Amino acid sequence: MKKAISLLLAAMLCLACFGCGKTRDYVLTEDTFFLLMTNMQYYPEQYLESTLEFDCFTYELTDVNGKSYICGVRKSSSEYGCTCGRDTIIGFLLHSAEPLPEPRNQSADNGDKTWVHLTGRLQSAEKTEITIHSYLPDGSIDPSRNEVISFLSFEVASCDLIEDASGLQYYVIK
Repeated sequence: MKKAISLLLAAMLCLACFGCGKTRDYVLTEDTFFLLMTNMQYYPEQYLESTLEFDCFTYELTDVNGKSYICGVRKSSSEYGCTCGRDTIIGFLLHSAEPLPEPRNQSADNGDKTWVHLTGRLQSAEKTEITIHSYLPDGSIDPSRNEVISFLSFEVASCDLIEDASGLQYYVIK
């Protein structure tokens, strides 16, 4: 009887601590953006039912065949995503029923971008692989070498333009 009561109490405590299987919402901040994005890349199924909220800049990525994708990204270390030895971007492919703000100053390596605050959910745990041309050290495209970048798809529920992004980090690290 004591064992049954102990098990019942343990089960009740477990349900109370973990919210009875309820989903958790995530707000990616300056301090958690890289960590949560990296974790989502490895374990996307853990985030499927969750609402995600974060600040990023819009980025247009064009594959080797000329197809364009709009992404919500931050600049990050070359240790993640890119094998060319240069820094890369980390984020999502964006899907929205409403038009998204156009990327600005995309080729400039600075924070003067089109910053947005996004809320939404992952569409699935499946990643989209996009083959792009590699870059040379001077920033020009090297059409003889390609890179493959994998993105999770993000269904945008709301998108707000950020007028003053001075408090946001362009470059995120571990």
